[in-house]
Amino acid sequence: MRAEVEELINAVLDEADCIDDLIEVIREQREAMRARDTESVNELMDEARDIFFETQTHEGIRNDSAKRLAAKLNCEPSAGSIALKLENDERPKFNGAADRLTQSIFVLKSEMMIISGLIDQNEKFSAMLLSEYRRISGGEAAQAGSAEFRG
Repeated sequence: MRAEVEELINAVLDEADCIDDLIEVIREQREAMRARDTESVNELMDEARDIFFETQTHEGIRNDSAKRLAAKLNCEPSAGSIALKLENDERPKFNGAADRLTQSIFVLKSEMMIISGLIDQNEKFSAMLLSEYRRISGGEAAQAGSAEFRG
């Protein structure tokens, strides 16, 4: 296998590994939220941020590697274009790596949709609770923190 192809395959797999790590942390974070473990949630947020930056680094490496290989193969730096130009022994390994990255991205998007939905639900629930609290207290809650400036 050519060194450039192996470099790209490794870059793709490294990025997929980072995304898989991010997925795991997001799932752990969701469980910590369910358990109301604020300390763990905060620690996991820091870990997710670190993994996110690492993933961005690997994405840059993958993009650079794909551009170099595509220039050498005289094709577009996309998985489909590169795969068409690869030798028969290289193509299955490359396609497997590309499929793994695609799957990792799909799962990450799914996890992000779940989190987005939970955030939306939380906003609606909080608004309902606040509205009910104001109704029960007769609007006094809104006035309790306000200052009186009339002389």
